[in-house]
Amino acid sequence: MRKVLILLLFPILLTAQDKNLLLYKETIKDMDFEEVKFFLKSALDGKNMNVLTVMDISDKPRMTVFYVCNLNYGEKILRKFPEFGAIAPCRIYILEKPDGSVEVGYINIPGLVKTFRKYFGKEEVEMLMKADKDIKEAIKEVKEGM
Repeated sequence: MRKVLILLLFPILLTAQDKNLLLYKETIKDMDFEEVKFFLKSALDGKNMNVLTVMDISDKPRMTVFYVCNLNYGEKILRKFPEFGAIAPCRIYILEKPDGSVEVGYINIPGLVKTFRKYFGKEEVEMLMKADKDIKEAIKEVKEGM
């Protein structure tokens, strides 16, 4: 019950904390919104991060959310801590900014690991950190023009 309560309170925790500590984000210039979506999906595929769902949230400003997961990592983590499914798979947002740039971000996985550390063993922590590295590398590839 305690685990479920923690997960239900997680959104409140997010709003109560400094956004910079809870989010990893990059701003991509010189590429339009649709190009960022296309190249990000390609870069994530290249990192074995499966894009499970794409949700177009709004048109003005344009915003899309990718639900991504490395299925091998996800299965092992959820087997150990099934309640983690309340915040998994990873959600990556793509947001068109008023100046024409595109912001790409997601929950800071190292922060999640710190918050839920007692529920994970060494292998699960390593998998989460690898997923974080893969997502960051994919975003940086798009930012640098692939």
